[in-house]
This record gives sequence, C-alpha cells and structure tokens, in this order.
Amino acid sequence: MSDSESVVHSPALFSPPRPAGLRRVVHARHRNRDFALRRALLLADLLGLCLALGLALVLSGHREAPLGELLWVLPTLPLWAFLFWSYGLYRRPIHRLEPTHLDDIPSLFHALVLGGLGLWLYYRFVAPVAQLNVDEMLIFWLLALLLIASLRGVVRSLNRRLQDPERVFAIAPFEDVKLLDRKLRNHPEYEMKLVGAATCEGGSEELGLDLAGGIEEVEGLLASGQIDHLVLRLDAAYLPQERVQELMRACHREGVRFGCFPGVKALLFPGIEINHIEGMGILTSNPPVFSRSSKQVKRGLDLVVSSVLLALTAPLAALAALAIKLDSRGPVLYRQVRVGRHGQRFQLLKFRTMAPDADRLVEGLMAESKDPDWLILDQDPRVTRFGRFLRRSSIDELPQLWNVLKGEMSLVGPRPLPERDDLAVRDWKRHRLDLIPGLTGSWQVLGRSNIPFQEMLEIDYAYVATWSLWNDMKILARTVSAVVLRRGAN
Repeated sequence: MSDSESVVHSPALFSPPRPAGLRRVVHARHRNRDFALRRALLLADLLGLCLALGLALVLSGHREAPLGELLWVLPTLPLWAFLFWSYGLYRRPIHRLEPTHLDDIPSLFHALVLGGLGLWLYYRFVAPVAQLNVDEMLIFWLLALLLIASLRGVVRSLNRRLQDPERVFAIAPFEDVKLLDRKLRNHPEYEMKLVGAATCEGGSEELGLDLAGGIEEVEGLLASGQIDHLVLRLDAAYLPQERVQELMRACHREGVRFGCFPGVKALLFPGIEINHIEGMGILTSNPPVFSRSSKQVKRGLDLVVSSVLLALTAPLAALAALAIKLDSRGPVLYRQVRVGRHGQRFQLLKFRTMAPDADRLVEGLMAESKDPDWLILDQDPRVTRFGRFLRRSSIDELPQLWNVLKGEMSLVGPRPLPERDDLAVRDWKRHRLDLIPGLTGSWQVLGRSNIPFQEMLEIDYAYVATWSLWNDMKILARTVSAVVLRRGAN
C-alpha cells in the first residue's frame, strides 16, 4: 500500500477472501433487497383494481348483487399482472438511482386504458353477468388510477422504513467524496448511504464513515458483502483504466451495483443519452428545443392553475397581510427587481418577511454567509417574528402567483435571481434564462438553501436542457411535499 493512501484498520477490511459459498449468499442478499418490494407492489396493484371495480359497481346503483359480480374479475388478475409487468411497473429498483413513484404514473395511465378496454370486453362477452356501462367504466378507471398510485406510495414508504439504505463505497478525491456524502444525506428518498471511501489524499475518516481503506482492499469488501454500490471517478491520472475494468467485473461477480462519473464534469451535460452502434457506446447530447405548442401548453397551465390558486388562497393571503401589519411596521408586500427570461427585468412580489431596510444590510452580512455567492444565514437578524412563519410555510411566495398570471414568471422554472446575484452567473450557465423563471423548480424541490449557489445554477441549467411538460408536473407534485416537510426552508 502506498503512503498516500488513507487506511482505517478495520478487521473486516483485512479479512481473507470468503469461500465460494459466500458468493451465493451475497447474491441472494442483493436480490432480496427488492424482492419483497416488487411483490408488495403487485399485491397493491391487484388490491387497487378490485377495490376500484367494487366501488364502481356499488356506486353506479345498477346492480342487485355488485359484490357477487365483482368476483368475476378474479380470473383476469393474472392478465392484469402481466399487463402491468409489460409496462415496466415491476422493474427492479436497482436499474435506476432516482425514486420512481411519480415516473410510474404515465405507464400506469396507459396500462389502465388498455386494461380497462379488455375488462369491458371480458364482462361483455365472457362473464355471465351484465356488461359494464359507461358510468361504471369511468368510475373504475378514475378510482383505479387514484387507488393504485396511492397504494404504491404507501408500499414504497413502508419499504423505506423497513429496509436499510443501500450502502455506497466511493473511490474518488476527497472533495468529490464530501460532495457525494452531502448529496446523499440531503436526499434520503434515494435510499442510499455513503458508508466508506478510498481517497489518495487521505482524510476520509473525517467524514465519520464506517469503512475506509486503500483501493486494493475494495475487492475484499465486495466479497465480504459489506457494500451494495461502488461509485468511482473515471480519471486516468487517478485510477488506471485497467483497474476500473477489474473493479467493474468484480462488482458484477459479487452482485454489487457499479457506478462511475467522469473527472471532467462538463463531459456529462444534462440530457446526455447513451446510444450503441454495434456495441460501441456513444454519449449523445441533444440541444434543447422548445416547440411553439409546448410553450402554449405551458402558458395555458400557468394561467389556469395560478387563477385557481389565487382564488382559493385569497382568504389566507388576507389573514397574512393583516398579521404582517400587526407584527411590524412597513408595507405588506415586498417588491424586488429580478432577472427574468433573456435578462429582462421585472418586479417580483412577496409578502414582506423582513425589516423594511433589509436590502441595505446585505453587504454587511455577507461575511457571515454560509455560501460566498449569496446570503444564506441560519439566523437572519432582518427577519421579523411573523416573517419566520411565512418563510417556513412558504406562504410568503403566494403573491408571486400574480407574476405568473402576468406572464413574468411560470409555475415551474429556474429561480429568478436579484440583479446582484445575477452578476455571478456567467458563460454557459446563463442559458438557465432561456425559459421563464418559476415560482417553484428543481432547485426548490431538491433542497433550496441546502444547495450551494453554483450547484443551483447547474440544476437550473439541467432543468432547461431537459425540459418537458411531464417534468413540470412532477416538480409541482414534489413541491407539495417539499413545502410540507419544509426542506431547505431558510
């Protein structure tokens, strides 16, 4: 072992290779990580189908013995299971890193449309009972989509509570290991935990990891079943290509997931796809294209949703305005010039949460900021008593619905920055302004103030480069949980 490698002497690190019989045990352990989850999802889907059809038969009021007629759906359940399987609803979670519960909905939607047609034909030509009418089919389809999606969420939540997170071991420079550790801690929904690392600079023990050692000990860790996922940095100066291939083969041999990232960060732009031509892997980056129809649909969604939310939240906004006036002196609304699409300026509206002279104090407080690029404080002295509640609950953002209605902002988009912060955005990161800034966005649902400024810019660029209407819908859904859990609220 070279002197430059960091080692924490753990009995498990230097234990001899396990016998071949252990390998079968290790493989079984990795298979069992998602064995129960996939079968629980199957049971939840079939239960949701039966409940939806039973409720449809009862609520329609057309049948004398709805529960008895419901029993005729039982012979079709194997076909439903095959249909859902063919749509990838039971794919192994090991095939992807990010949570999949929202990404399952389009496949579930299509499967229910096709399966619903098959169910109607079955009750019309096969089952010795009255055929399903339009009312029953509509109720069944709506309830099935709602119940199955909800039950799947419950099953995944229970699985996270019962299953230990996936144990990750990293081979990378110390700064990359720290970054990976912070990101995994910020996002427990990924069900991954950094348990060990091997670095050339040393210092991995500072992270409080259970395992740390030289690169040559990694294969022993794989064989002993102490890690579930190996992540390393692809850098010829740091780790020779031959050694990378050896470690990847060792992971495959032991049933451990293998991941890597390039030393040059810019090589993996957002939206990168891997294509193969006769076995040759090619990384393809397509430029973002925003069609006129996509923009019109996005704007239409903004108009409808912002109008409805403004009407629904009007009483809450009135109470907030009254509380602000009673709590501190100054205006109810806070207006600040922000930089919008293509650098256009607009006045962003928020409920005031700070003292009236808050903007003049920014420069003096920057020395205490947790981030050198913008002002992030654990305890901001400018925030009023009621302002703390408004910020933690995100109620202070409600007036921005007017900005959305006027077209200055969108429901989902890059974060609108003040002019002072916008000066720090340079080069390719300015493409984050190719779309209208949003009331919420990827940065907000991933962690808000827990994410450094420069990473926020990269996240916004990734949103723009990979924009889709479905991604906007997912962000809106995830915003609800982010607000409720107050993740990253400052």
